[in-house]
Amino acid sequence: MTTALVSKAFIQQFGQALTAQAKSAGQTVEFMTLPEATGARLAPSEYEKINCIFLDRDIRFNEQLNDAFSEALLKMSQLQWIHYTSSGIGQQLHIKTLNARGVLTTSSTGSNAQPVAQTGLTGLLMLARGFTTYVKSQQKHEWRPLRGNTLPEDLMGQTLVIIGLGAVGKTLAGYARALGLKVIGVRRGPLTPSDPVDEMFHPSNLLQVLPRADWVVIACPLTPETENMIEAKAFGAMKRGVRLINIGRGEVVNEASLIEHLKNGHLAGAALDAHCQEPLPTDSPLWDLPNVIITPHNASASQGNEQRCADMFVKNFGHWVRKEPMFNLQSV
Repeated sequence: MTTALVSKAFIQQFGQALTAQAKSAGQTVEFMTLPEATGARLAPSEYEKINCIFLDRDIRFNEQLNDAFSEALLKMSQLQWIHYTSSGIGQQLHIKTLNARGVLTTSSTGSNAQPVAQTGLTGLLMLARGFTTYVKSQQKHEWRPLRGNTLPEDLMGQTLVIIGLGAVGKTLAGYARALGLKVIGVRRGPLTPSDPVDEMFHPSNLLQVLPRADWVVIACPLTPETENMIEAKAFGAMKRGVRLINIGRGEVVNEASLIEHLKNGHLAGAALDAHCQEPLPTDSPLWDLPNVIITPHNASASQGNEQRCADMFVKNFGHWVRKEPMFNLQSV
């Protein structure tokens, strides 16, 4: 028998599907949930039973359940596998310790690719079509059509550099090419036939690629290699008038340098969903800079995410109990 630590909402919606996967391997599955009373914790005997975990949003965004989970995690001596709702797992609690113990970790990479890419595309179109001006004019009840030298440039033929060609980056690249943009990808892996980009470069060539960009999109995870990747030297390599979209992680961009280049006009605009400090402090200059769109690290927001993440867990659970290769395996 396998014991899975999940939320009550998961059991109600997907419990039967997980039971069927266990049955396909000639096993049974027992469900365990975290206590909901304030300050309550699992009993030591319960820690010893847990073999796998689905850390969904019902646990992550409930303070009591998340605290109980955090305290229990390293006490689960029989734990073999955790599935996370997030795409990146580097920020997860005790992840290196768990990996060192041989605990398998899988992510929900790809589950929110379309919503995140659509948020990036929205920011791009708002900046490209002058909607930052229209929104401010609407708030002031002003009728201000764009005329003369304020007319937006055509998107067709412009160059978009996407740093990070995972599920999100690929999805956004497809959207951009449909609009007639030339797309350059930056990632460690080489170009493959399925990549919807015109060119691909290794991150070591980033400074040689940035001068060609009209748009730069951050869609990579936060790693030691990507932290502070876009700093003064990178901004200096970009041509004047470039615009930046961050749907990845705030720490990839040096925020002080970002603000400086927005203020001096080197950057013509930015759409920022990820920030170095979250929530973004109320006194941050980014709130009031022209042509800057701020969203509260909510690019992935979509009602379909829970279903997609749960489907991934259920499918991987079947692979796990049948001792088949699993997908979205991660390590740090």
